[in-house]
Amino acid sequence: MPNSPSPKRLNYLFLGIVIFMGIIVLRLLYLQVIKHPFYLEKSENQINKVFTIFPNRGNILDRHQIPLAFSRPVFSAYAIPTQIQNKPQFAKQVADITGQHPDRILALIDNQLAFVWIKRKLTDTMAKSLKDLALPGLNFVQEDLRVYPQQELLAHVLGFVGIDNQGLGGIEYQFDRALQGAPGRIMLEGDPLGYRLVTGKRETRRAMHGGDITITIDSYLQYVAQKALEEGIAENGAAGGQAIIMDPKTGDILAMVDSPSFDSNQWRNSTDEIRKNSVVTDVYEPGSVFKLVTVAAALNENLVSPQTILHVPETMQIGGRTIREAHGREAGETDSRSVSEIIEKSLNVGTSLLAMKVGHQRFYDYITQFGFGERTNIEVPAESRGILNHVSKWSQPDIAMISFGQGVAVTPIQMIAAVSIIANDGFRVKPRLIWKINQPHSLAMQSIPIQNKGRVISTQTAKTIQSMMADTVKKGTATAAQIPGYSVGGKTGTAQKVRVGGIGYEPGKYIASFIGFFPVQSPRVVILVIVDSPSKSIYGSTVAIPIFRKIALATIDHLSIPADQLVPGQRIQLVQ
Repeated sequence: MPNSPSPKRLNYLFLGIVIFMGIIVLRLLYLQVIKHPFYLEKSENQINKVFTIFPNRGNILDRHQIPLAFSRPVFSAYAIPTQIQNKPQFAKQVADITGQHPDRILALIDNQLAFVWIKRKLTDTMAKSLKDLALPGLNFVQEDLRVYPQQELLAHVLGFVGIDNQGLGGIEYQFDRALQGAPGRIMLEGDPLGYRLVTGKRETRRAMHGGDITITIDSYLQYVAQKALEEGIAENGAAGGQAIIMDPKTGDILAMVDSPSFDSNQWRNSTDEIRKNSVVTDVYEPGSVFKLVTVAAALNENLVSPQTILHVPETMQIGGRTIREAHGREAGETDSRSVSEIIEKSLNVGTSLLAMKVGHQRFYDYITQFGFGERTNIEVPAESRGILNHVSKWSQPDIAMISFGQGVAVTPIQMIAAVSIIANDGFRVKPRLIWKINQPHSLAMQSIPIQNKGRVISTQTAKTIQSMMADTVKKGTATAAQIPGYSVGGKTGTAQKVRVGGIGYEPGKYIASFIGFFPVQSPRVVILVIVDSPSKSIYGSTVAIPIFRKIALATIDHLSIPADQLVPGQRIQLVQ
């Protein structure tokens, strides 16, 4: 008779069964209790098809309510692979219309998924042709396509959007939350193969559409400035340039041009270098235009008057550096120069002498009060602070070099904002691009106020420099900027181009610039023109002023700015 199992072996068997059952119970508890939400969501995802409803993105309008960016409805194609009968044939037919490679489409649909995108934002012709195929498994959903009707006009300011209408540059990025609104959704109940159930439920959440943004830009002046700048760049064989028109009293930017430009509708065809807004991101040494800040500091501290006579030699030694004039003296000229002549003739040595009269700390304080070394906080992304070393880090020659715009780097928006202080009788106003933001879902309108940042120089000092700048146009280095019947104040600038990386200068490369305003006694606009690396001439007087003049004439006509220097019987004909 076989031996019966020992009690010990039975105990082991019983223990093994208990452990096994315990594992099963624990696994069931884990799946049904702990992981219940996960598997519930997974189950619902198999039968519930959720479609995101992207909201209508808000429009961007110019100051006259001309559309600069808007959205229009288009169709996007998607497929349900489980419903496609002949996938290779499907891929070929769709590829012939969309221009995609058949292998790419086949890779998208060669699976058991319930939803895959075939092509987003179809052209109207593509959508019609695909719909005419009536292919099983090919479906369509309506989306919005962002449209920039002016194409390259204002592209750097407006920016662009991605495939899901998310802002990726310019105002589109900076105000993405206000423009994009809030998405909605449609949830349809179906089977795991992607077919909607007749008795299935439908859940809809409405999208909250984005708000409209009105900017300060005047589309006509933007067009004029861009055309004039591009013509000037071509005529001078230059690498590029910038042009800005600003109202010095309100800070409104009426035009902001960066050339070369790109088409916001086809932004992927351009490079990051082209797409950046150099008006706010790039810095340059301003050259002689910066002399206005130096003279303003000396006058405001009552150290000199316009009639003060200084001994201004052709060269001057300071801290081992030689400061010299850009142009030699004419026969019979003496070294005695008034402060007015220093600006009219754009004398480097004379400006250095004025800066040394002001002193390191006071001069540095004025530079910062004019807004250099800090962002203007204009409403576009990636603005640079410029480059301004703290006065504690200045070497002995630095005060002289900085006085005429070397050893300091500024952005174009900083430069026009600084000269606008002079045009605005000494008050500093923040530049602004945004005028108002409408929120249709809340029926609210947010107006962006003018921001007066306080007085920098006295009214008397500002008026004195305005007069000196007018003399520069009448009889100084900027006579080509004269406009019959109008008083014009201005200053030319020619500076060496700093190497990429900021060490030394590019051989033979210069930045030519001119900044001016009119009428002098009560300026309506300030216009800055910058030309990068002109090859035919390097001087602001011959390169930048002709561009300025074209823009100025069109601005006078467009804004109906009255003449202030008419003589009896004189008639003005604005001919470009």
